[in-house]
Amino acid sequence: MTFVKVPFLAGIGLALGACSATIPDHLARPADPNVRVPAVAYRSVTAGAATFRPTDPKDWRELNRQVGPKS
Repeated sequence: MTFVKVPFLAGIGLALGACSATIPDHLARPADPNVRVPAVAYRSVTAGAATFRPTDPKDWRELNRQVGPKS
């Protein structure tokens, strides 16, 4: 019974697909070889990445002096 439904549904899909509108122009046009594009350059995947490794505890007074207002 299900084997009969599959071709029937596929036939309905094909019939309804034939009734669709025409292909939009931006999909039907070929690529323009004269369009200027930026040059491709290598960039490292890890460029600009910061390391977050555990460190020893630091003196909180010194840390406050580093981030506090400068006199």
